[in-house]
Amino acid sequence: MRVRKLAYAGVAATLTAALALTGTAYAGTGPATAVAAPVAAAPPVISADASMVHLQKLMSFATASNNTRVIGSTGFTSTVTYIKQQLDALGWKTTVQNFTTGGKAAANVVAEWPYGDATHVIMAGAHSDSVSAGPGINDDGSGVAALLANAAAISQAKLVPAKRIRFGFWGAEEQGDVGSGYYVSHLASGESKKIDAYLNFDMIGNKPENGRTVGWSLYVEGQSNGLNAPFQTYFTSQGITVNPSLNTDDRSDHAAFKRAGVKVTGVSSVRSLSALGACYHKACDDLTDVSTSSMALGSNAIAAAVWSLAGA
Repeated sequence: MRVRKLAYAGVAATLTAALALTGTAYAGTGPATAVAAPVAAAPPVISADASMVHLQKLMSFATASNNTRVIGSTGFTSTVTYIKQQLDALGWKTTVQNFTTGGKAAANVVAEWPYGDATHVIMAGAHSDSVSAGPGINDDGSGVAALLANAAAISQAKLVPAKRIRFGFWGAEEQGDVGSGYYVSHLASGESKKIDAYLNFDMIGNKPENGRTVGWSLYVEGQSNGLNAPFQTYFTSQGITVNPSLNTDDRSDHAAFKRAGVKVTGVSSVRSLSALGACYHKACDDLTDVSTSSMALGSNAIAAAVWSLAGA
């Protein structure tokens, strides 16, 4: 999650991009149906280990890159390569979008599960970069790791949903949501209308601090458009009361989708923007800055919503 709101027009004015496609394009590719693939009625329980193994890898990339995964660093490029390799091995169809901003190279990885109606897409995303000051393991390695754990669960279940499932891993969020803005602005005509929902996961690994439990929140946009419902149901089942109306001031990647008229919401393990954690945007946002129980809760909240909204 970035520090302050930046004008999108200003970001766009500084953005130069060259699109590089790797693998199969995300719009409507892949088989329309699958034969003899079982359809699961509910997602499996995702263990904390399933996401923590990815956070350990992201930390290793930062360690080898002066404790950062900021765009333009080897920590970031290693992160992008790792995300793509993981998804390819699981049978997802991946696309890499390379672009530059502020003179630095960055990239998005977009992954699609090739089953379900491609004219009705449930999309979820997290940003893959950190700030220069730290490794960004909670902000937002936590969202990346949870999505990768969900990608594995979907693959292992051989899920055949009614709607298409697409995950986005955005570069340069910390520079003003540049990667997600680039993705939305480069969608072909009519493609944004095929996205039924965009779900954002930015900082879902917070640990208890100052004697207070983790404060889970749902984005305020989801109150009126109905997208908060599956998250609310999941957290209630876990005995957790959430803040149902977190106002993010459009400080994350859902903002570009919202501007394009897509229904959005998101989940974060913070009570408010004034309580983002002691290591927010600092060198100590490392493996010690995340809670394994938060990672398990966040990963399973994603699963509950994605499987429900996609018609598993």
